[in-house]
Amino acid sequence: MTGRQADSGAAGTFDPAVFGLSETIRVASMLRAEAENAPDLPTAAQAVIRRLRDGFAGRVLAELFTVDEGSPPVLLAADGRAWSRGALAEAIASRPPGERFPVVRTAGVLAFGGPLSGGRSFWLVLPAPTELPERAARAIAVSVRAGLLARGTAAEREDALREYLVMLEDVSRVRGAELEQAADRAGAEVELVDTLQTVGRRLTAQLDIDTLVQDATDAATRGTAAAFGAFFYNLIDEYGESYTLYTLSGIPKETFDGFPMPRNTQVFAATFSGSGIVRSADITQDPRYGHNAPYHGMPEGHLPVRSYLAVPVITPTTREVLGGFFFAHPEPGRFTERHEQIAAGIAGYAAIALDNARLFARHRSMATELARSMLPAVPDIPGLRIVSRYLPAAAGSEVGGDWFDVIQLPGGRTAFVVGDVVGRGVPAAAVMGQMRTAIRSYALLDLPPSDVLHNVSQLARTTPGAKFITCLYAVHDPIDESLTFANAGHLPAILIGADGSARQIAEALGMPLGVGEQYPQEQTPFPPGMRLVLYTDGLVESRTRDLGAGIDELLAELRALPEDGDLEAGCDAMIERMTGHGHDDDVALLYVDHRGAHRRVASMSLTREVDLAVVREFVRARLAEWDLGGEVVASALKIASELVANAMQHSSAPLTLRLFHDGRSLTVGVADRTGALPHLLAAGGNDHRGLRVVESASARWGTRATPEGKIVWAELTTG
Repeated sequence: MTGRQADSGAAGTFDPAVFGLSETIRVASMLRAEAENAPDLPTAAQAVIRRLRDGFAGRVLAELFTVDEGSPPVLLAADGRAWSRGALAEAIASRPPGERFPVVRTAGVLAFGGPLSGGRSFWLVLPAPTELPERAARAIAVSVRAGLLARGTAAEREDALREYLVMLEDVSRVRGAELEQAADRAGAEVELVDTLQTVGRRLTAQLDIDTLVQDATDAATRGTAAAFGAFFYNLIDEYGESYTLYTLSGIPKETFDGFPMPRNTQVFAATFSGSGIVRSADITQDPRYGHNAPYHGMPEGHLPVRSYLAVPVITPTTREVLGGFFFAHPEPGRFTERHEQIAAGIAGYAAIALDNARLFARHRSMATELARSMLPAVPDIPGLRIVSRYLPAAAGSEVGGDWFDVIQLPGGRTAFVVGDVVGRGVPAAAVMGQMRTAIRSYALLDLPPSDVLHNVSQLARTTPGAKFITCLYAVHDPIDESLTFANAGHLPAILIGADGSARQIAEALGMPLGVGEQYPQEQTPFPPGMRLVLYTDGLVESRTRDLGAGIDELLAELRALPEDGDLEAGCDAMIERMTGHGHDDDVALLYVDHRGAHRRVASMSLTREVDLAVVREFVRARLAEWDLGGEVVASALKIASELVANAMQHSSAPLTLRLFHDGRSLTVGVADRTGALPHLLAAGGNDHRGLRVVESASARWGTRATPEGKIVWAELTTG
């Protein structure tokens, strides 16, 4: 992203005139989320238009309308004048039915959209001067469609998400190729530097700026036979401001502690401006010397200087003056033309090396930021204290493929993910981003761990560059206090009991993603007081320690880690000890401490002959015990009655009614032994009238498969 794009992103707005791939994904994801979180289609349309208006800081008038085949446009939301008439309506009506994500420029507007269901399509309209690239328009259309179909049938949602994943894959692949080309160009410069002379090779091989400038100063001071030398050099801080540092050779640095930084006097001007080399047999006799107050020469206490040699250090690419070498000797006539040539040659090498070192620092910062930008913000989960860490490798500038994720699922459940794409650089990061997105997407479909990994493994087989990917996926269910997990070739997770004992779980359950087919899942108790640790191999494996020894050391560290106190600081200290203050590979850590907190659970076994009055009384009594009342109780009674009645009519006994309250939301669910999942849009007639009642009374509702059948649930917000 350019600096201009970064600014717009930070402000929550966007400028289509500078749309790049990163900006496209940001805006598209933002609009998809707005549409997906809306309760119905009109509200979703209004949310999308509102986001466009706010994003463009009110500079763009937009509208969203739908078109049924053979019918005129129907406006759902608009901000400004309505464009969906006249030439635009005729242009859209002439488009082929079912066209996938068309883009139309006509009548001073830009229109783009995509298919919904039943022959209906949607269109977003912006003024033509918006200058939105067609690639960005199509990406936004794909994302908005995914959001609008969030309440569609399973097939429609699957199709929309598939299109969305394909779009993300395409964008990631293009972005990866661009960054890889940039890395190749930098590599060509490094290869050229490797052909330089001994001093040049030593300097250009050094990427630490502090070491580099000191080595260059020492080499140049020896080469010129100066009594002492100095290198004043400029750096740019994170705010773009320039500042000057210096190194000394031949004398202790504290020798100059009491003196101010050199000013742009007549003697120093040629060096600091880069206009040329200054060599003087006796600088005190030079006509440029001694004209500036308050010292009119060297300050009192300064070491004596007669012979003087100053060489600017200029980057050969941009001709930027990076600093200057200054050499001195107390005797006159000590510096010769040969000394000048040596100093100029080392200054040239130093300029290349310093340029490379600054480029390295920027590239490493960019690579690290790229990896961090793909990592999630860990949500606040009631009853769970979560610490996450991602640390890039201490050496090298290329980012790795480690990742973790924490995903909130319906019913108070939480998914924990850790994975590793083998390899380094932008290709590994691009594959990692695709895998993380795929896992999150399948997780939000409420699939069990084994199915999530199976589906992602199928996707990995067709993903370019996805050669060896490991992943561990675990789901915590607070209702039965269980942890259900599946593993695709990743390192085992660690469970720590309330007594401090530690054991490994999910050992050798499946092959890596893209290789395996079946991923058996297992379940273990995870009550309050237990802790879960997921990690990548950078934490436990190094050049000096094999994997088995590293895991044993981690187990010992975790047993000794105190439950109370500053858990963040404890994890940081543990990583420092495990890695020896340095690590050859990226490190990802996810530490989950199950605290319990406010979690209320109640269940009731049901038969087909159960009286709904008994069900309502059970719900009313439990909610009274939990200090819930008012509208929450009324809605919960309505939802429980409808879910139980629906299950009694369409499912087989035994049934179980489950209530779960975590302090923020109340979940009402009914478990049965029938695997068929109901869908609201397919619920015609009176047979599924109850599901529409459930939808109207709840914040959200859904279903998920279980080993015994399914659970139909609904959620109410309580606080």
